[in-house]
Amino acid sequence: METLVFTVTSPEEEPFAAIPHAFCLLVDSISDAELFRYDLTIEGDDYTALIVAKLYRDGDEWKLQPIGERAQARHHEQLLPLIQTYL
Repeated sequence: METLVFTVTSPEEEPFAAIPHAFCLLVDSISDAELFRYDLTIEGDDYTALIVAKLYRDGDEWKLQPIGERAQARHHEQLLPLIQTYL
């Protein structure tokens, strides 16, 4: 299965709640449609990483599965064990 997993991390380990106006946005570049938006500041709490969503091929179609799983990490490599559960 072809899959892309989108993540966002805070390399300085600053919690997202402490970063004003931080958000993550996925947009379809062809239709300009907003696929997923996550306000990191409001929803932030004290986490420093987020597994945002996965985009995967199902037959001839691409599908988007929002995830929104919070975690503690500085880099995406630290999220790999958690990401594996979505593959």
